[in-house]
Amino acid sequence: MKFFKKFKKEKDVNIAIEVFSELSSSKLGRYLGYPILDLEIIEKDGEKGFIMEYLPDRAIPTVLNIEKLKEALAFEEWTLNIDLKEDHVLMKDNNAYIIDHGHTLTAWKPLYYIQQIINSKVSRFNLWSDYESFYSGVRNIKSIDFKTIEKILKETSKEILDLNFCSMYTQSVANEHIDLSLRILKYRLNILHNLFY
Repeated sequence: MKFFKKFKKEKDVNIAIEVFSELSSSKLGRYLGYPILDLEIIEKDGEKGFIMEYLPDRAIPTVLNIEKLKEALAFEEWTLNIDLKEDHVLMKDNNAYIIDHGHTLTAWKPLYYIQQIINSKVSRFNLWSDYESFYSGVRNIKSIDFKTIEKILKETSKEILDLNFCSMYTQSVANEHIDLSLRILKYRLNILHNLFY
């Protein structure tokens, strides 16, 4: 069964940045092997949005993929996911998935707020993680090179631009947010080992 999440209709560039952040986080997370849903952009009944697997239940710490889930806390911290909470960890067939990455990277964060939180732990739920699992996640993230990360961000941005659903999301705005996202990811990677407590 599939779930359709419509894009918000407000005429605000932050909506497009949210879509970019959610889609690029999904691609990065899946590239690294984390339990994050595969998102596809479709148009349904005249509305654009994400289509994804429907997850019927709230996750519990006995899920089959608990080790990968615990390791994924490092990914959530790396991407500056201020909206990771227990309600955003759902399951199907006893496997858990982290949903809703619309507040990662630069989405819904003015620069002054990014500066306030950039050195801090930001998640509100620890995915039942522990020291060992978190550091396994840090090692995994360090294995990806930044050329690959930049390629994923650029491809995602092009996909959003090609949708043409927000006239305020121009190539210039896209480039600015790709650059800032890369800076965030590089900086957070350098301090990631300090963010488990």
